[in-house]
Amino acid sequence: MILKDTFYTIKALTFEENVLEATISINANHSIYEGHFPNNPVTPGVVQLELVKEILGTHFNKAIQLKTLATSKFLAVLNPVNTPEATFKMTVAEQEDQTLKVSGQLSTSEGVCLKFSGIYQ
Repeated sequence: MILKDTFYTIKALTFEENVLEATISINANHSIYEGHFPNNPVTPGVVQLELVKEILGTHFNKAIQLKTLATSKFLAVLNPVNTPEATFKMTVAEQEDQTLKVSGQLSTSEGVCLKFSGIYQ
């Protein structure tokens, strides 16, 4: 499932000195929230990790897959009604085997929602 342009839109995307930053706007009316949870939307953790993959793919202009998730810590609820804008900040290191070593976080104006690290290809 591709979420870009239906679940979220990218408002800004920059890459400087191995740091990828993306500001996104989340659609609080997306069907994902019909079951998670009506009248109190909470962005599922798996969706947040999918956003990482899609943003990497957008930047590198190719399909990206998660190879290994080393850590993921969900620290706060990502509610698009309260905070429809979120920012990813990721450190990306290209490895000799053509994989990407990525670590970063997702945050809103209310604080950090997710910290993660993993290998993508």
